[in-house]
Amino acid sequence: MLIRPVSPENLGNFIEAAGPPEHYEEVDHCLRHMFSAGSMRPEWCFMAEEGDYAAVGRRLLSHALDAARALGAEDIEHVIDAPPMRPQFQHHARKWIDLLKSTGFYLRRETGRYEWSGTEPPTETGRLSFHPLEEVGEEEFIAAMERISEGTLDQEIRAEREKLGTKRAAQKCFDDASRVQHNASWWLLAYAPNGELAGLVMPAEPPGFLTIFYVGVVPEMRGRGYVNDLLAAGTATLLEARRKPDKPLIADTDVSNAPMAAAFERAGWTRFAGRQEYAVDLSAAQM
Repeated sequence: MLIRPVSPENLGNFIEAAGPPEHYEEVDHCLRHMFSAGSMRPEWCFMAEEGDYAAVGRRLLSHALDAARALGAEDIEHVIDAPPMRPQFQHHARKWIDLLKSTGFYLRRETGRYEWSGTEPPTETGRLSFHPLEEVGEEEFIAAMERISEGTLDQEIRAEREKLGTKRAAQKCFDDASRVQHNASWWLLAYAPNGELAGLVMPAEPPGFLTIFYVGVVPEMRGRGYVNDLLAAGTATLLEARRKPDKPLIADTDVSNAPMAAAFERAGWTRFAGRQEYAVDLSAAQM
């Protein structure tokens, strides 16, 4: 079996192998966008020739994971959407999942995917006062993230707290968010009428869409409906920041976090898909 990286000369073959002809143009557009943004490189994409589906898949994926490990990656993630979403169009989800598991991936969490289709943001009650990151500073913002993570129903955040401890987990979440395109004025700490911290919201702009990267309420303020105000503020920020009218607003929330899912729906966001997030620990996996 021959495994080789993608080059400009064989990019067309790579795209043809990615799915049916009706998706070629969109896959091509996505790849070129990711390449130009630096999120992906041709030498990180691989093609395999010869062999049956399962054997080719395992060898190809194992090869890619070895390459990622050699470059210093500590873990790799992959998502399966239902129904299949652009630009991957992952039909035959069961085969994808079997392939991932055969190479060491595990299901990290499941989420519901929500989109905003309105033109006007939800109405804010005016109960909260908002202060941006550039005003409060990183230290106070990260401390707020640490407080909000207490008692969370989000599986990923709970796992990070258990693995790293509360302070390091909050710092890691902040660092991860910081790598996604955003404006410091978008990230807001919210305060209740009595001046106490109520929560935060962190809008961001990954390649191709805008999102609520993180939103949450501190434990002692939960149950008062403040998440509605936070989502209203975050949605308004995204609508104001959207330069292209057709750029979608998409957000994910853990299926185990039913209160947050309900809050998105109250705010006018509509669930349009489900997502399974898989991950593999490259420091432990031996391919």
